[in-house]
Amino acid sequence: MGIKMKVAIGPIEGHYGGAAQHILNIIRYSDHNFETIEVPNSLKTWGRFFRRYILPFQRRLPHEIEHNAMRFDMYGLQKLLDAQGFYLSRFKLPGFDVVHLHGYPYWETIYETNSPNLIYTIHNLYNKGDFPSNWSRTVESLTSKLVGTCRRANTVISVSKWLQKDLKLKHRIDSVYIPNGVSLEEFEEANGESFRKKYSIYEDFYLFVGRSTKYKRPELFISIAERMPKRKFVMVGRGLSKEALRKYIKKEIPSNLVCIEEPLREDVVNAFNACRVFILSSSNETFGIVLLEAMAQGKSVVAANNLGPSEIIDHGTTGLLFEPDNLESLVEAADLAWNEGDFGQAAKEKVVAKYDWRKIVPQIEEVYERVK
Repeated sequence: MGIKMKVAIGPIEGHYGGAAQHILNIIRYSDHNFETIEVPNSLKTWGRFFRRYILPFQRRLPHEIEHNAMRFDMYGLQKLLDAQGFYLSRFKLPGFDVVHLHGYPYWETIYETNSPNLIYTIHNLYNKGDFPSNWSRTVESLTSKLVGTCRRANTVISVSKWLQKDLKLKHRIDSVYIPNGVSLEEFEEANGESFRKKYSIYEDFYLFVGRSTKYKRPELFISIAERMPKRKFVMVGRGLSKEALRKYIKKEIPSNLVCIEEPLREDVVNAFNACRVFILSSSNETFGIVLLEAMAQGKSVVAANNLGPSEIIDHGTTGLLFEPDNLESLVEAADLAWNEGDFGQAAKEKVVAKYDWRKIVPQIEEVYERVK
């Protein structure tokens, strides 16, 4: 690496989600000087309020009432409440060598970043099948903003090959393919027994790590638990309380399912170590960093045969693939992984060879050098 650069990177809120882990590991494994762009407290408060009170109301709206992207959107007000973000965007960002933004481009859109050294990493495209049917205009609005940020960026990074191809074919946007990764050092310190003792889970179990949104298809994981009442199932992540899931699926949660809402990052890492099989039930997962995290622990993994997971998993060798949104296919794969799954060593070897952050971060630093 040459001269150390000043890099602004974000936005980030805690450790939840693939984008957050992506950002934190770039900072961890790069020697450049980083300043994180934090999600302001005003938006964090709004997010909690939205998830607890407004989102349940939205889910009860008749499908004929079209959801509007601006109806419950506070992003437009954020710059009036976020003095720190406004100061950063107007007075500090021009002094950075690189501005590296991630995920939904609200920050760039609101604060009008327009940096000539802007790098934008896309972690997903918006698929209408992952939203309620009356969110059609919202999805179109999100896509329009994302594409606009891509066009204003100096360089766009795609985290998966299918995403790189779709950006080119559908939006005529060129991008650099650099995948997500996993911190092998972090997972070398995982302690499954600590997780079991903390949450009093002593049986082998299937693990889900995600959130209660249609994109993640938590209802599929719950349905497997119903089909296999003698096995233990554990769900870990934001919004995954039993009460929230009960409202989401509109029925009772099976007794063999344990819900752990917003745990510490250490607990999430330990959960991967403790589980017997990891299941990623989402149908249109852009990449699937949680797959890498489970594979890094030598666990059998099951995911949909589509998009990101189909790039990561070699079916029958490093894991199993099921047909998207097909419960019977998922049950069959989950049962096979439990009884006969012997993919852990091959899965771990693939992660070490291709997805170690210590190998991926230098590729991102090369982009920084070209943009500066």
